[in-house]
Amino acid sequence: MEDCPRTLAEFEARFRSEQACREYLFQLRWPEGFRCPRCGAAKAWPLRSVLWQCAGCDRQVSVTAGTIFQDTHTPLTSGSGRCGG
Repeated sequence: MEDCPRTLAEFEARFRSEQACREYLFQLRWPEGFRCPRCGAAKAWPLRSVLWQCAGCDRQVSVTAGTIFQDTHTPLTSGSGRCGG
């Protein structure tokens, strides 16, 4: 995966939508595909825009956990930070 954008202009060009940023965060967190941190299952389904639920143990996992967006309601494309933190 290529590096995260370093300037606001690069950020805005690369992440024109929330979906683009969510997909990038998903790839950063699970480059080999989803893996549940609790049970290791590879299947999950999306619940909300950044939240996935494990099919093996029902754990809910966020793509923003461990990033600057964790525990905030800041839009991913806000430009106030860099996607991926």
